[in-house]
Amino acid sequence: MFRIFRALCSSTLIGLVACSPTANQSANSAGCGAVPATRMDVQSSSLPSAPPSSSTIPAATAANREPAGPIRHVWVVTIDGMLPETYTDPDAHGLQIPMLRHLAKDGAASDGALSVFPSLTYPAHTSIASGVRPARHGIVSNQAHDPLDLNHGAWRWYASEVKVPRIWDVAYTHGYRTALLDWPVTVGARATYHVPEFWRSRTDEDLKLIRALSTPPNLIDLAAATHPHFLEGFHPQDVSDEAGVDLVETVMALGAPHLLFLHIWQVDAAQHHFGLWSPEALHAIENADHQVERLWSSIEHAGLAPDSALVVASDHGFANIDHAVKPGALLQQAGLVKLDAKGKVTDFDASLLANHGSAFVYLDKDADAALQERTLASFQHAAGAPHPAIGRIVRQPQITEMGGDPNAFLALIAATGTTFVAGYDKFETAPPYRATHGYDPEEPAMRASLILFGPQLPKGKLVDARLIDVAPTIAEWLDLPLPDVEGSPLRVAPR
Repeated sequence: MFRIFRALCSSTLIGLVACSPTANQSANSAGCGAVPATRMDVQSSSLPSAPPSSSTIPAATAANREPAGPIRHVWVVTIDGMLPETYTDPDAHGLQIPMLRHLAKDGAASDGALSVFPSLTYPAHTSIASGVRPARHGIVSNQAHDPLDLNHGAWRWYASEVKVPRIWDVAYTHGYRTALLDWPVTVGARATYHVPEFWRSRTDEDLKLIRALSTPPNLIDLAAATHPHFLEGFHPQDVSDEAGVDLVETVMALGAPHLLFLHIWQVDAAQHHFGLWSPEALHAIENADHQVERLWSSIEHAGLAPDSALVVASDHGFANIDHAVKPGALLQQAGLVKLDAKGKVTDFDASLLANHGSAFVYLDKDADAALQERTLASFQHAAGAPHPAIGRIVRQPQITEMGGDPNAFLALIAATGTTFVAGYDKFETAPPYRATHGYDPEEPAMRASLILFGPQLPKGKLVDARLIDVAPTIAEWLDLPLPDVEGSPLRVAPR
């Protein structure tokens, strides 16, 4: 995932990594200061002694039904962009991640789970929760296909765009308490506790909107009341990992959910901006480890650990890049896209949606064979160059077979070290970041993280794991029906 970050103080960016706590800030707060040049080890001694007291928060209505067990609570945490190597070989990078080491050692871990195509945040998170690939659930990209930019860079925020049930829909219908916290594509979703991932104006107005969209309506204020530094880290487009766990502790005090989904993403942001295994990325990983430890500590304090299952996953892998192009410029050069003097699209016969390591190419539904040939030819020359930026051109029906957009005419896969950027004005452009994703999920670098942990779960290795297997696994744990999915319940092999 790649976002635009809020400037704080002078030019400091928050949301990339947690700042050093000052004398007036706790270790769990998001402070104001320069992005650290070196990593700061997060010590377990900085964990809170207990989650917020339920006496300070009004109780929620009891669930209509309790799971039969032995697993009664499932906690899903995605650490956006975290590579499996983080926990399979942490010493190679000097990582101080005691919690992830513990989960991988005493739980069931994958050396690399298969993500989806394209390997992006919104498609992958929707697949994690639904058990089907993007071709089925409909969230085929982060951003909407909008060649004329009529919706001003909108993302696929809305639950109504998802074509299949997600596991929390089934759980909620069955009377279980559910929580969706900063999880993608959930605006309008039904849940007991809900803070959707959404931004629009990139101003303080967004916080008002999130308050209005949250369930219960005072959830943001309850989190702020019990966590003094919560609002310092809660900005709708860049919610800090700490603030995400603050929300978890808040809803636990209201009434522990049976199924919770939390998305934290500062690892992704640091890797985009500073590159893989940079000091900033390593610090963000260690901070994420600390937040997962906070979460499990809160579960233990609440007495819920014996019948809880924890899922820690990422949505995709990552790769460093040093080259960027705008493949849409090839359509403009072929006369298939018209621009005004400011470079804005005014008309098009073909269009392109860039997804970092890949792109979808679209035609009008009534496109004839001649237009199809012109469109294909506009990319074939670039793909056949001595040092091509386009590594591969994929046609239908292979796109759909890969789980990608069935409405796309073509898919372009970027060459190694190259990323695709939106726009139609010029082909070569400066790389906007140092690492990215979005490539074919079969590429080893795009493999996602996946760990299952809990007293009721076996230890071992997850073999041939896929992100689409997570929802069917949860359905099996909680005895919920989830028919017609592409994934299967995960099985653990002995180490």
